[in-house]
Amino acid sequence: MNILTALNSLLPELHSYRDEDRRFHMGCTWHARDGLREFHDLELRYSYNSERLALQGEPRPDGSWCYTEPNGRIHTISVERAREFMESTHRSATVMVAMLDKLRDSGVLDNTVEAEAQPV
Repeated sequence: MNILTALNSLLPELHSYRDEDRRFHMGCTWHARDGLREFHDLELRYSYNSERLALQGEPRPDGSWCYTEPNGRIHTISVERAREFMESTHRSATVMVAMLDKLRDSGVLDNTVEAEAQPV
């Protein structure tokens, strides 16, 4: 019996489970001869946040954006990141408008042919 008690303090009890917050736990518990335990646990959690999806959601009062998927997963983007995105998009749009104006002035865009598709 003493050999089993000695082995029990040397060999850990393994555990792995998923909690209610969808975190995965795995670890070991050592049982000492005096009955006390040492519990070691590694907690893993998968997280996913899409700023692109967040911008398809609704603005919050603080200026950030939030989108909630049908399965309940929430995607957010901060005020700062939303502003950075809007500013860079504005700069790109301004450059594109200038390019289109130059193409229109040079006559390149005048050669477009419009046609309606006829059902067969």
